[in-house]
Amino acid sequence: MNYATITFLCFLLAVGILYFAVPRRLQWSILLIASLTFYIFSCGTKIVFLLLAAAVLYTAALILDHFDRRFMLQKKALDKADRKLLQQKTNRCKKTVVLISVLLTLLMLLGTKYFNFFGSIINTAGRLWHHDQLFPVLTIMMPLGISYYTLMGISYIVDVYRGTAKAEKNPLMLLLFLCYFPHIVEGPFDRYEALSQQFRTPHPICYDNLKNGGIRFVWGLFKKIIIADRAGLIVNTIFSDLSLYSGSVQGFAVLLYTLQIYAEFSGCMDMVCGASQMFGIKIAENFRHPFFSRSISEFWRRWHITLGTWLKDYVFYPVSLSGHFKHINKMIRTHIRSKHFLMLLPSAYALFFVWFCNGLWHGASGKYIFYGLYYYLLMMLGQILKPVTEKLLQSLSITKDAAWYHFLEIVRTCIIVCFGMMIFRSASLSQAWKIFANIFTSFHISGLFDGTLLLKGVSAGDYLILLIAFLILLTVSLLEERGVDLRELLSRQILPLRWSLYLILLFSIIIFGAYGGNFTNTTFIYGEF
Repeated sequence: MNYATITFLCFLLAVGILYFAVPRRLQWSILLIASLTFYIFSCGTKIVFLLLAAAVLYTAALILDHFDRRFMLQKKALDKADRKLLQQKTNRCKKTVVLISVLLTLLMLLGTKYFNFFGSIINTAGRLWHHDQLFPVLTIMMPLGISYYTLMGISYIVDVYRGTAKAEKNPLMLLLFLCYFPHIVEGPFDRYEALSQQFRTPHPICYDNLKNGGIRFVWGLFKKIIIADRAGLIVNTIFSDLSLYSGSVQGFAVLLYTLQIYAEFSGCMDMVCGASQMFGIKIAENFRHPFFSRSISEFWRRWHITLGTWLKDYVFYPVSLSGHFKHINKMIRTHIRSKHFLMLLPSAYALFFVWFCNGLWHGASGKYIFYGLYYYLLMMLGQILKPVTEKLLQSLSITKDAAWYHFLEIVRTCIIVCFGMMIFRSASLSQAWKIFANIFTSFHISGLFDGTLLLKGVSAGDYLILLIAFLILLTVSLLEERGVDLRELLSRQILPLRWSLYLILLFSIIIFGAYGGNFTNTTFIYGEF
């Protein structure tokens, strides 16, 4: 069920009426029924994977809680030495439970999303020893949101192990956390402690929540239907046969794809955050105007924020605290004398796993792994050269806070991101390389103005609408980046002006939205991951 459809709007309205009509203590159950209905409507019997994951995680958390309660009871009768031994034994048992539950949960993800990818690697290796087709190539339809609820489930069980979350006694509440319909398709990655209390809290109908959530939902719809879907038709047409276009047109398609994926992904986040706010439930923010970033690391702190924090908490820190990392860190300190590299190399080692997992999470393909390592290498290169660049700036008397230098840093970051999106959108690494080469070897500016871009189903009016919508998006983003709360600002305006602006936004979607023909049933890009 696509968020940007009349079907979903009707679904959301029906859920809202039931949610506020039932006794408040039962509101969470309406959300659970709605989420399961949404899931079954979207992918049918594949709900079995979700139910299995919930069952594994629920059982594992109860076992962890049992170990903790047993330890608390037994330690009172023990001296310090025996208490320490019991603590070590309990921790080993708990680690085993966590390991088994995480592996079982990941196994479902690996078996659906990555089976053919790893199978092809094994088959390629097998051919070296004259063993053909060790693993069959299967046609697998991936369950909706499995990449999201798997990682959220892992965060839950690890947090229970760490003691930052309590084991849930109600299996239906845990199931609601995993399949909550506003975040099941594209995230964000919510944490259990942040949502479970909100699910249990009664939420009376609130005009401000309905109004602000509705405005945000419509704004996300504007970005999705007017910008992303219209840009998507152009991008898809050009990428369907790149040989027909010069390097300038291919470069334009890359720029347009960058706009498309940002408008679509951030628009989806606006829709789901707005929908959830109408129920009185706040889910995690996933974007903070990433294209105003001055560096790649800052960009990734603003783009897909919850994925970055998940990787930091459940990949970076575990690697940094592991025994083999301490051994490597000790070896580095023994052989390296440079303070700069002593600080850099340990974090570089841990960050490699973060960016490898980042790339692999996006898709079962070598290009996605390269995509993650592309950013890793650039970030590491920036850190390695940091002393050199700082000395160069000092020698040239360039102030980092100068407005022109700030602007150049933003432009540089945007260019790097666009090349990253080129890798992301290309069918393969070889195609990405061809586009990269063509941009520099067959760039003909005339290709942008000679009618080549008037593709089938795309008129000059579509480009004008796209330009105006982009300028509106840019203006709103600039104001918000400067700390202006536009919804709060609008709420202070007189009623006729305020509702005139709301209606203009709504009717612009109805009139200029990308409906019909080639625009029909455009799915969310990140919904595929």
